[in-house]
Amino acid sequence: MPRNARAQAFARVPTTDRKESYSPGADKIARRSIRRAHNEEIPEVAHAFEPKNLFLKALSAAELARLRPHLVFHRLPQGLVLHEAGQKVEHVHFIDSGMISLVATMQDGAQIETATLGRESMMGSLTALGEHRAGTRAIVQIDATSWRMSATDFRIAVAESPGLRQMALMSNELTLAQMQQTAACNALHTADRRLCRWIVQVRDRIDDDVIRLTHDFLAQMLAVRRPTVSLIAYGLQQAGLIRYQRGKITILDRAGLERGACECVGALREKTQKIIDDIR
Repeated sequence: MPRNARAQAFARVPTTDRKESYSPGADKIARRSIRRAHNEEIPEVAHAFEPKNLFLKALSAAELARLRPHLVFHRLPQGLVLHEAGQKVEHVHFIDSGMISLVATMQDGAQIETATLGRESMMGSLTALGEHRAGTRAIVQIDATSWRMSATDFRIAVAESPGLRQMALMSNELTLAQMQQTAACNALHTADRRLCRWIVQVRDRIDDDVIRLTHDFLAQMLAVRRPTVSLIAYGLQQAGLIRYQRGKITILDRAGLERGACECVGALREKTQKIIDDIR
């Protein structure tokens, strides 16, 4: 398909679109699901130590040795809430695979993603400075794994190692950069370009062309109505970039998605690489 035909197939939707009204009944069901999900994290004490997390891989052997006795491999199923806003952060996660979203929630129940975390991230690094309460909800959006340790053990290890202090600082800098870039993206870029950006970012993290997501989740993350998600996805499908089915997006043309995405993809990749390089 010619490039101009693909461009016309995009559904240009303004970012001011809003999601459907909040439902107390639906929220009650969601809270029950969250309580169930809290009990589903699965530790694997004997798992081989072959970390894919970029922060762990960037550490020296001596620094890694400080952390290794405290790290336990965990499986994090989709839907698991790792912490809510205002909750004390008890653990540090070095994300090994999958994807975790940091989500801001309004009083009426509306939600929007403020950062996307994958194997290039660690979550909970602010605990290096002392006890810390989360500013957002952290939820597993795509089945994930992580190397987890207690915030207390992490704080002690960081106090003993300048290298680990540098790592914690760089992790906080990267998360802040993500939040700043995402805030600008949500305010300035159209929903179709944001969806392209989001799909490409997920693909970078999971190394799979099939992304399993619910319709409601996509609407929440883009802060648009569910019918708008269908409209945008239909445009991308007509352009030959994806195949969209209920609960699943299959990437057909990654290069085309890159062209359709906003500048934020490249900006975040560049920032991530610079920070990882600074740790080494």
